[in-house]
Amino acid sequence: MTFALEGVVRWIGAREVLAGVDLAIEPGETVVLVGPNGVGKSTLLRVAAGVLRPDEGDVRLDGASVFTVTAVRRRLGYVPETPRPLAELTVAELLTTVAALKLAPPPDEGLIARLGVEPYLGQRVATLSLGQARRAMLLAALVGDPDVLLLDEPANGLDPAGAGELARLLCERREQGKAALVALHELELGRAIGGRFVTLESGRLVAAAGA
Repeated sequence: MTFALEGVVRWIGAREVLAGVDLAIEPGETVVLVGPNGVGKSTLLRVAAGVLRPDEGDVRLDGASVFTVTAVRRRLGYVPETPRPLAELTVAELLTTVAALKLAPPPDEGLIARLGVEPYLGQRVATLSLGQARRAMLLAALVGDPDVLLLDEPANGLDPAGAGELARLLCERREQGKAALVALHELELGRAIGGRFVTLESGRLVAAAGA
């Protein structure tokens, strides 16, 4: 199972945000994408998740494009930077919807409890705090036990205990042979997660110095 961005180019207006990004993530590998705001980390994650089409290039899982094969997208779990999709739904309804789209069972009670989501399953997503919304979206991303997690600033709004649980969860998944691409601005959390550090420079990925 290899997840790969291949020659990905994406323009936003007159700015080339992604200028031929190549990245291969192997089973059991975590790639931590670091860098300041505004360099294009969220754009890269949206393309990787199949939410935003590149102007050139492709994103593939086991050789199949995430943009043309629905079954491939079901093997991805994505948490966007702004974690409030379908805000009119309750958290329970959101989880049911994601499970139906992925043709997968809803998350089990143990995972719900571990992520601390149980107390607000009946709340509408729009009413959640940022930290609660982060937890709920991480839970939704884990529906179907995806092969690849794509997380955009997943610790924003989390308290230290929540950030620590996130790091432990990602480490456990890595040991299970799962892959992840995680965009962060906090190097300390990135080190706790472990893995390979990269940064965007002039629209291309390079090894992150000092990580």
